[in-house]
Amino acid sequence: MARNGFFTGLDIGTSSIKVLVAEHVNGEMNVIGVSNAKSAGVKDGIIVDIEAASNAIKTAVSQAEEKAGISINLVNVGLPANLLQIEATQGMIPVTSDSKEITDADVENVVKSALTKSMTPDREVITFIPEEFTVDGFQGIRDPRGMMGIRLEMRGLLYTGPRTVLHNLRKTVERAGLQVENIIISPLAMIKSVLNEGEREFGATVIDLGGGQTTVASVRNQELQFTNIYQEGGDYVTKDISKVLKTSQKLAEGLKFNYGEAYVPAVGDEVFHVEVIGEIEPVQVTEKYLAEIISARIKHIFDQIKQDLERRHLLDLPGGIVIIGGGAILPGIEELAQEQFGVNVKLYVPNQIGIRNPAFAHVISLSEYAGNLTDVDIIAQAAVHGDQRLRQQPVQFDRPVQQPTPAPQPVPTYVQDQIEPAINVEAEHPVDEQHGQEKTTFTDRMKNLIGTMFD
Repeated sequence: MARNGFFTGLDIGTSSIKVLVAEHVNGEMNVIGVSNAKSAGVKDGIIVDIEAASNAIKTAVSQAEEKAGISINLVNVGLPANLLQIEATQGMIPVTSDSKEITDADVENVVKSALTKSMTPDREVITFIPEEFTVDGFQGIRDPRGMMGIRLEMRGLLYTGPRTVLHNLRKTVERAGLQVENIIISPLAMIKSVLNEGEREFGATVIDLGGGQTTVASVRNQELQFTNIYQEGGDYVTKDISKVLKTSQKLAEGLKFNYGEAYVPAVGDEVFHVEVIGEIEPVQVTEKYLAEIISARIKHIFDQIKQDLERRHLLDLPGGIVIIGGGAILPGIEELAQEQFGVNVKLYVPNQIGIRNPAFAHVISLSEYAGNLTDVDIIAQAAVHGDQRLRQQPVQFDRPVQQPTPAPQPVPTYVQDQIEPAINVEAEHPVDEQHGQEKTTFTDRMKNLIGTMFD
């Protein structure tokens, strides 16, 4: 059963940091606040400057607090797939209670029995996901609690990562004045949020075109088959435009979003002017020439992905390829991917009001993943991390520090106000971060929620 409450996703990217607050009620998720701030202290998806990264997180969290009208203390942080290792493991214990009825403690103990494998000092368990329980030889059980048995067995997947990366991630979040509720492996969250049940069963691949890097995750039979990170993304397209046209990075970014097209055959010979370094007068550039610059870099990224998928026999999965990420908003990206991969390709656009933008698919998946953790998942995490807080029952999950702030008095006359479509993800005046401060009126929250998330 999914949990009720407020769940905040934190996506620490190379070029931007996104925060999303969603309220989960009876399996339904409603986004109440989102922000997008410029990143700092992050290189290739890995934190390299704790102080700079924590300050950037503070800015993003403050913007999300202002829009959501709540104080944020707990965050669910996405962990990139850098040096991720997946290992199948299993455990077995006798059921020792007099009644022989399986309890939470038995589930926790059987998970612990599966975690006894030796591990090098430089690695740490990120998460453990139970796949199947067996009670006295009866297989295929998802939740054995309440059943009667003599022997409880379990098989699952153990995910480990570099201890240094995990330490720096936790330290950075704590330095920002926040508490890590869950560290979520980004590819796992993406495939569960972006793909439907059939695609996860028969197989599909998700490509997240980020700013500083591109993440790929393939799933089949409901299990992650392959994940990898390619250290190229939308920022590299901007750099290519800047170098080839000899213009500034800022102007190159504007050209990419105002005139850019990923699929060359769809572009005409329209001309626009570019301020070129060393030239007094602006230089004429055709949209086709700009498209050739853009498509060259994206083709290079796609070619690397294609080789890896072909090598692992994952290119022809029935679900094809689904593209998300900030780089996916470029016109023609579907057509170019279709041409390069030779399989069915579709662009995933979130259906949440105000953030129908592929750039926010990842951070949405983090909040959604956290809210959909089951009782057994919570017990497994408690066994891995020894966290007493995780042992609380999901439906009764008490989150007092992240409750809506009461509206100020007198009650605002929002009926007379005209709601304007204006969510500014780059707020110039971040709200005070002291918890418990009144954030916004109901009218302001409605104005923010209905607006567009495109920068």
